[in-house]
Amino acid sequence: MKARTFELKDLLSKIAKDEYFYDFLKVRHLEAGVLRLYPGQVDTQQPHSEDELYYVIEGDGFIEVGKEQKPVSRGSIIFVPAEMNHRFYGNKTELVVLYMFAE
Repeated sequence: MKARTFELKDLLSKIAKDEYFYDFLKVRHLEAGVLRLYPGQVDTQQPHSEDELYYVIEGDGFIEVGKEQKPVSRGSIIFVPAEMNHRFYGNKTELVVLYMFAE
């Protein structure tokens, strides 16, 4: 396996028009991707079987995790345990988030 580098603008350009995320890395025990939500776009995530970590790169809004709602903005880091309901919402500008799954 060799090291790789990624540029955010290139990753964002690969998100299909009818999607809002793009998985860009999947190796042994790690999967990573980038999520982009435009204002009014719905985050349709379902609970995942793996723990997940989010890092907000751009924008602000809210995340609902279980029954809690938390504001998020550039620099926020969010851990979501496996099988927990979660979604981003309420962003008034483009929200760009890096996500990582542990397998």
